[in-house]
Amino acid sequence: MSQHFKPAHSKFKQQKLRTNKLILSGKNISITFLVVGVLFLIFGSTILGTSNGVIEIIKQYDTKCEIGKDCSIEIKPTKTMKAPIYLYYELTNLHQNHRRYLKSKNNDQLKGEEVTYDDVSKCNPVISLDKKENDKDIYQPCGLIPWSKFNDTFFIKDSNDDDIGFTSKGIAWQTDIDGKFKNPKEAIDPDSPTTIQSDFTDENFIVWMRPAAFPKFRKLFSILKKGSLEKDKVYTVQIQNNYPVKSFEGTKKIVLTTISWVGGKNSFLGLLYIIVSSFLLISGGAILVKHLLRGREFGDTKYLKW
Repeated sequence: MSQHFKPAHSKFKQQKLRTNKLILSGKNISITFLVVGVLFLIFGSTILGTSNGVIEIIKQYDTKCEIGKDCSIEIKPTKTMKAPIYLYYELTNLHQNHRRYLKSKNNDQLKGEEVTYDDVSKCNPVISLDKKENDKDIYQPCGLIPWSKFNDTFFIKDSNDDDIGFTSKGIAWQTDIDGKFKNPKEAIDPDSPTTIQSDFTDENFIVWMRPAAFPKFRKLFSILKKGSLEKDKVYTVQIQNNYPVKSFEGTKKIVLTTISWVGGKNSFLGLLYIIVSSFLLISGGAILVKHLLRGREFGDTKYLKW
């Protein structure tokens, strides 16, 4: 080989770097399992305890309120809930992950750009009023996702009938607000028969436009950024009940919750850590007992088969 193609004489290029190989003895394996098992037990217990400390109130209201009418329900926290407090609505049996549903929108239209009838074919079957092939009759915005938007509203008041101060400002992803939703240059007439949503930058609308992965899901409606809901104090949730769910055998609930450093109330991750920890501790203990009672000398050739 010529000098031009000869690799440099270094430990890296000549593959002479130092290496270490773990010797998998019974002692090493059992200690590793036990140490990792203890760490997982600590992590799991901490996460589970933190999650159980989250205060959550869930109320189903579709069975108590008639469609098209206002109603109210009472909530009574068993513990004081300190801000920030998050108000979600929960829907069941609504498959937002269906492929046809996911595709039924026009991103350019949602960015406030002018579109023609030919541009919005993906919005089928909700394209235009009375299916007219006319640019002026295109729904604002078109598509199944905007057309099926959640339109119930919630107002929480205290015993003095004063509004608590929940706001929808800050509930949507900032990337969606900045780059995906803009109002058209020409103002949309809210009373027009083609209008589905007059304000594309409304954060409740933006939250709805991000489809859920499962048929049971929660979407954020508003946040209480200051104040608290006091223990054993009765609050009234006034509801404008507009969204029908009987057609797809669904249910509607409101969820009031605080959060922790691990998020909302969810014991799955903590329990998973504890289950894996139990497996590691039992396995590590069994291997250690086997090693102590019937261990074998490392490198014993009588166990080799030639």
